[in-house]
Amino acid sequence: MKTMKLRRAAALTVALALLLGAYPVHAAGLLNQMGIYDYAVVTGTEALNLRSGPGVEYDWLDRAPEGDWIGIRGESGNWYAVYVLSSGKTGYMSKNFLTRTGNGNSPSPAAPAAATGVVQNPRPTSFLNLRQYPSLAAPVLGIFYNGTVFNVLSSTADGWYQVQINGLTGYFRQEFVRIQSPAAGGSQLMYVSAPNGGKVNLRDAPTYLGSAILSQHPTGTAVSLILGTRRGTFWKVSAGGQVGYMDSAFLSATPVTPAQPAPGAGNPHTPAARPVTHGTAVVHNPQARQLLNLRAQPTTTARVIAQYGNGVRFEVIEPGETWTKVYGAATGNIGYFMTRYLTLADVPASPTKQVQNNGSYVNLRSAPNTQNSTVYAQVPSGAAVTVLTPGDAWTQVRYNGTEGYMMTAFLR
Repeated sequence: MKTMKLRRAAALTVALALLLGAYPVHAAGLLNQMGIYDYAVVTGTEALNLRSGPGVEYDWLDRAPEGDWIGIRGESGNWYAVYVLSSGKTGYMSKNFLTRTGNGNSPSPAAPAAATGVVQNPRPTSFLNLRQYPSLAAPVLGIFYNGTVFNVLSSTADGWYQVQINGLTGYFRQEFVRIQSPAAGGSQLMYVSAPNGGKVNLRDAPTYLGSAILSQHPTGTAVSLILGTRRGTFWKVSAGGQVGYMDSAFLSATPVTPAQPAPGAGNPHTPAARPVTHGTAVVHNPQARQLLNLRAQPTTTARVIAQYGNGVRFEVIEPGETWTKVYGAATGNIGYFMTRYLTLADVPASPTKQVQNNGSYVNLRSAPNTQNSTVYAQVPSGAAVTVLTPGDAWTQVRYNGTEGYMMTAFLR
């Protein structure tokens, strides 16, 4: 019986892994289909054993290192029935080394308090207005004098803290408050630090694969850290009144000043330069409710710029059989989609380019670099190659049945 249950669990794990690998991220979060109602992180041990049943007498299946996130599916005594996010394996783990925060659908330890602040006007007799939304023109919900303590929920890039105080939720100007060091058991205030001053996604699960985006937060936003470890990829945070998970690589313990947009790159007084485009691409996911990731680079590990449902139209900057570079006129977003999830028009199904190097040849390499790559072939000037993945410095191509990389400067 135990063997049969293990086989079922293994089959379910393989099926989910295949589903997640074959399709774009589902808007509702495919992890819910596993029966996961909360997440815990491995703490207090270098690695935690995964067993086939709720006890040390059951078969050892695998282990998860400290900092790994674990999906909670049920309980049996001092053991959780779990789904290991990093490996896709199911089984049981000891509760002694799994830390939760009590935001799931099952009893668990209470979540730590939010980071706190205190009202601190330059003039002791003055009071501070709590505004309904982050604007000096917003209605006043209440007035508070120096020394009043409040909970910090998040911050905005233009100088406001979203706070909770006396049962009210509103906004204080940052220059009139002081953030206090959190008390023991309280959560730490962290700051969003996105690449190139962009935004970071708050997700409903501590993983990129199978999670849904709850909201997006720009560089400089303050969030309350609820749960995470130094080794963990994701941390549980409170941002803008929502609890979710952020990639810890994009969180800083020190305040981050948002970068000012450069001319031609989002400055409202200087329109961004429009890229040259040819043809159109329409998002066409396998299932109607799925979302397709627009990525900063043509790789599944690159930063997700945004997600789009079926029917959204883009202009094509550069097509490729594997990845297509696109431009969204409505948002100004430029990035890469996997071509198989697009319906292309007015572009070739197999885009080609011609090698040009003054009558000489160009190396077709095994990797996009000149130091640690093998030369597969020397492609003569004038030869045609099929574009698989366009790129600024290197382009992935196919030549006479061989796939490799060429320097983009030698392709026309």
